[in-house]
Formats: sequence, C-alpha cells, structure tokens
Amino acid sequence: MRALLGSLLFLVLLQPAWGQVPAEGQLLASQACEAFQSIRKQSNPGALSLVPGQAYPVLAQNKPGGDWFLVQVDGQRRWVATGCGEHQGGENATAAAPQPFAHYTLAMSWHSGFCAERGNRPDCRQARGELVLHGLWPSHPRAPHPEYCDGSRRQGFCRYSALALEPELRQQLDTLMPGTQVCLERYQWHKHGSCSGLSTEAYFQQSVTYSQWLKASSAAAELRRQAGGQISLAAALEAFERWGWGEAVSLHCRGGYLEEVRLYLQPDLPSDPSLARPAPFQGQQRCPARFDLLP
Repeated sequence: MRALLGSLLFLVLLQPAWGQVPAEGQLLASQACEAFQSIRKQSNPGALSLVPGQAYPVLAQNKPGGDWFLVQVDGQRRWVATGCGEHQGGENATAAAPQPFAHYTLAMSWHSGFCAERGNRPDCRQARGELVLHGLWPSHPRAPHPEYCDGSRRQGFCRYSALALEPELRQQLDTLMPGTQVCLERYQWHKHGSCSGLSTEAYFQQSVTYSQWLKASSAAAELRRQAGGQISLAAALEAFERWGWGEAVSLHCRGGYLEEVRLYLQPDLPSDPSLARPAPFQGQQRCPARFDLLP
C-alpha cells in the first residue's frame, strides 16, 4: 500500500501546477516589464523587471495561448506578460505579428481644447493653444482598427510597464506629448504601436518626427495665428489645402471649439515626412461651420 501511495504522489508531483501549462524556449525582452510573483495580486518582491535585449528562460504559460509567461529572472520564477518580448524556440513560440492596416492616423490634440474640460489633469495644467501629440495609429477607413497586437488589454495607463526609450527620444517625446505625465505613451504603444510592426523605439521615433513636421507646417501656423478667436471650417481646411494635405485631414470639435486634428498617411512612412503620401479621408468633418480656437 505504501508503495502504491508513493507512486501516486510521485505522479501528482510530475503534473504542472494548477493554472499553468508547460512551455519552453526563451523570452527576448523588448520592454522593461515588471516580473510578478503572483498574476492575481500583481506582487513584485524586490521590484524585479526585465531588461530589454536580455533573454529569459520560459518555464510555463498561465494557460494554452495565455497572456503570461513564467520565466526565470535573477534566479527567481516570475510571471511576465507575453507582450513584453518575443518568445523564441519551443514548440509554440510566436512573435507578436502586426495586423494589416490601410493607413496611419496621426492624431494631434489642440492642447487648450483637449484640456478645456480636463483642467485638473497633470498634463493640462499648462495647456496652450498649440498642437500636441496624441498618437500614431495603424488604421482602416472604417472600424474596427487593429488594437493590442501584443496580447495586452486596456487598463490604467500607468499600470503598463515603463517603456525603455533612448534619453534623447524620451526628451523629445515628453516635449511633444504632455500626456507622458499620465503615462499616455505606454497606452499608445500597447493599443496602437504594437500593431505597427515597428520596435518601440522606431515607433516613437516616427511619432516624434511626424508630429514635429505637422507642428512646423504652415497649416499649424495658421491655427496658432488664429488662437483666441474663431475660424471657419472652410478657412481651416483651406490652410491644410495650401500645405498640400487638404484631402487627408479631419478636424474634431467639442462644444464649439477645436479639440483634435487628424492627418491620414499611407502606411509606408518614409523617414523624411516631406516624402510621405496622403491617404484620402473618407469621413465627415467633426467641426461646425465656425468654431473657436482656444488660446
């Protein structure tokens, strides 16, 4: 009887722990994600994080096709989100693949307009009448658009792990995107950037380059010149027409004032924005015949 019980116990110990399945290979980290001791509690004794560019042995997954890997980090078994890197080797290893999309949407908020009803947010305390980066979105002419291609899901912006960006790029992004004060860039990466097929660094470099280009345009200069007053929809669109992008822009208002400008670009973005090709906008303008440009 003792021999039988011993054999049964041995077989039980060979089974994977409840709530996980075996996995193998390695995770090549692309982000400095937190490494949790418990998925449910999100506990992280020792504040362990992945180091981008470093590979970690994969021990298990929370379920078949799940969104968490159990990896070896500094000699400890920790859970990390599958979107934190590329799973290499192993029978089921896959890399997050971008979904096909028709064009990019470059969304830039009119900062004072965006903040008109959000004045208590940290990124709105010094809002002025100028364009600031909201995001660069892989898009289709009509929804649904590709989202969360790294297997992540919507959550509080600052609950996503911090992104590892070169210091110069980080400084440029913080200047162009005040929303980094509330971790907007983390959310933009997981929801949109992960579907671009670009690395985190390359995606935000494109975002910075193209938002600087739009901000320096004659069309944006005309909006700034009119800040504090009213402009007609026709005059605003004419400013973009003179710049060469009248067919590929949409204006979005709230309560009679400008909140956002969206520019539509063909998906093969060149490093020089002056060589970019417009993607014709097929929807309706979202501003009235006359609207305010808040200072």
